[in-house]
Order: sequence, then C-alpha cells, then structure tokens
Amino acid sequence: MTVSSACAFAADMAGSVSFVIGDANVIGEDGKPHAVARGKNINAGQILETGATGHIHLRMVDGAFVSIRPQSRLRIEDYHYDSANAENNRIKFVLEKGVARSITGRAGEASKQNYRLNTPLAAIGIRGTDFVVQATADITRVTVQSGAVVMSPLAADCLASALGPCKSASSRVLTAAMRDAYLELRNRNEAPLLVPAEKALESPNVIAPPRPEEPRATADKQTKAGANMDSREAIREVAADTIKNRVDADAAIPAASPNTNNNNNNNNPTTPAVEPPPPVAIAPAKFWWGRWKPFVEPGKESAGFDAANLPGRESVFGNSVFSLFRESGTVVVPNSGVGKFQLADSEAYMMTDRKLTAAQITSPSLTIDFGNRRFDTSLTINSADSAPVLVQSSGTVTHQGLLLGGTNTPNTKLNGLLSSGGDQAAYVFERGLSGSQSVLGVTRWTR
Repeated sequence: MTVSSACAFAADMAGSVSFVIGDANVIGEDGKPHAVARGKNINAGQILETGATGHIHLRMVDGAFVSIRPQSRLRIEDYHYDSANAENNRIKFVLEKGVARSITGRAGEASKQNYRLNTPLAAIGIRGTDFVVQATADITRVTVQSGAVVMSPLAADCLASALGPCKSASSRVLTAAMRDAYLELRNRNEAPLLVPAEKALESPNVIAPPRPEEPRATADKQTKAGANMDSREAIREVAADTIKNRVDADAAIPAASPNTNNNNNNNNPTTPAVEPPPPVAIAPAKFWWGRWKPFVEPGKESAGFDAANLPGRESVFGNSVFSLFRESGTVVVPNSGVGKFQLADSEAYMMTDRKLTAAQITSPSLTIDFGNRRFDTSLTINSADSAPVLVQSSGTVTHQGLLLGGTNTPNTKLNGLLSSGGDQAAYVFERGLSGSQSVLGVTRWTR
C-alpha cells in the first residue's frame, strides 16, 4: 500500500468498535447486514444497527464516544477530524430510530459549529456535551448529562443538510443543570417541550438503559458550582437569534395605548372600574424581564432584552413579548411548607394583531406547596378591549426551581421560576383568545 492510499483510507475512518454484544451489525455497501466485532474499523458513511439485545460502543478517531443501544439504527453521515485545522472538522450523525449516546471528543469540542445529530424530526447541536437521544418517526427526546444541547425542529430555517445547531424561534436549550429532565418534540410545526425530572418516565435512559461498560456520566464541575458558562452562552445565543426570527425586526410596533375608552355612545358598554391589588412591600428583585426587540418602543431601550441580559443573569422562559431572567447559580428549593405569595410587580397587555393595549391585573393569587412540589396561581386581566379574562394554572415545581404549568385555562401557556430559598417567584403567561387576540404578561411575587 502506498503512503497516499493509506492517508486516504485514514481520512475516511470515523472510529472503531470498542465493545459489542448481542445482535449488532454494520450495513455494508451491498446493503446487507454484516456482524461487527470488537476492533473493527468503522468509516464515515456506514450504518450501524442493533437488535433487541444489541449494544455497540465506538471510540472515534478524536477520542469521542458513541453508544448505540438496542433496536437502533445510526448512520455516520460524516466524520472528519483535522487536528491541525479545526475549521476542517465535520461530524454528522443521523439517528434513524432507537437510542444513542454521544460524548464529544476533540473535534466536537473545537468545532461545535460543525457538529450535528439529526433525527427524523429534529436537529441537535452541542455545547461540549454528553447527551442521549431517542428517535422514532414521530418523537424525538434528548437528555443531557454534561454541557448543553440545542434542539430544533427540522424546517425551512433548520435544514437537515446543514451542520451545527439551528437558531430559530423554535430552538430550545437543555443543560446539564436540568439533569434527568428531557426535551421532547412530537411535531415539526411546534417547539420542543421541556419534560421535568419528576415526569421523566420516558427518558431515553429509561427507554434503553446503558450497559455498565459505558462511561459513567459525570456532572460538570461548573454545573456543580452553579456556573455552567457553556450552558448560559448557549441560552444567550439562541435567545438572541430568536429575537431576529420572531418578527421582522424593522416592523413598527405601536406603542401600548392607555386603558381608556373615549366612546361616549351610551349603546356601547364601558369597562367597569376595577380595584387595583393592595400594595405590598417591594423586596429587591431577583427576577428581571426584557422585551424582544420588535416590541421595544423608541427611546425605551432600557425595557429591552439587551438591557436585562446582564452578567450574573440567565434567560430561562419567555412569551411573545417578554424574556424572563433570574440570578445565575444554584437554586435551593425548600422541601417543606406552603408559601402564599403577593404580587410585587407586573406588566400585562391585550395583544390584537401584534398591537399592545395596556391591561390591569386583579385578584392575583399564587400558592406554592414546597413539600409536594406543586403550585397554583390565578389572575384576572382587565382591558378596555375585552371583558375580564381569567388566567389560571396548576403545575409542578422542579428541583431546579422551575414552575411548569400543567393544568391551565384553555389556550394558556404559563412557566416561571423560584429564587433560591423560595422567597420570590416570577412567571410569564400568555392566553390565546379568538382570532389574533391574546392576553399576556409577566409577574414577580414575594412572600
């Protein structure tokens, strides 16, 4: 063999089999399955397939690790590692079905923008990561054991042919700080949903558990300290690109109009006067919010996303107008007692055809049962443009301090956050009404 032919062969090699058990095959150029054995070289372009008892572990040329668990089919579409020039690195997997785990190596660490794992529904990009994916024709789930991933539905703004994480309005970030939770996608026309650890009954690690020969999952040192910079950077990157994709950034958004009614026609009913909620002592805020760029009025940039996105804060949830921030770091959630909260600060609007009309919140209520990890909340939104609208939700409190709305009033989305120690809470909400009309807002609570 000549030197040139040896180099050409090496460039095609993706890795080798480090462990195999049960029904495990590689699909050859003839399209037929051939049994794999430990030590066998695997090239880019090949497909690995396991049966009901099969496991295949690969050690890639850059030191990465890949596990293909039972009843799975993984295609190594591209795997090129250039130790001298990171820009030339390319890694692309397609998980056609089943469960696979990926621990990134030197190529993925150096060239995150050139790493991609596709499923029939989703694209998954990385931030230096150990993650596990489950794929069927109808569902994609991903859980993170170290680092962070970005999951996006495959669409016109997230092509299967591309590399790297997609950055669209439907992209969602999952970090190792949300350990044992997973993102789930069931429809290309929707964003992935976060399933908290308490409800993670169909996690990829539950559907197809790892063999003891797999590397043990280890938490990031930064995650343990509550300062996973890669995770926060991923959130900021996706949030910034989400702003660009929500609406045309140059679109003129009318200013919020005051809650008045100048129509003196006696045949038209007027909105009844409402009593504002009683004032409460305002504690120093541990939550902040900023508007997406298209909703920032000229001269009021201090109300925008960029103004709220300061060091020491992380963006976690949002609705059509607001992104909600909290203090970065570990959140300690009380494990007993019931807290009754008072509304300390809020913004609420009626939105019609993307025009905002200021609204008022009355009858606010938030109760958190720390022992049972449950919360209940309700608000009434009063606007000149509509009869009073009830927003109500009951849901789960996760061990990371997330409030995940479960049972809501119709067409309502509500998610929020707890501060460490449970003395403050905040959430964003949005309820769709008829046509292009909705009520939405953001709230902060103290106790």
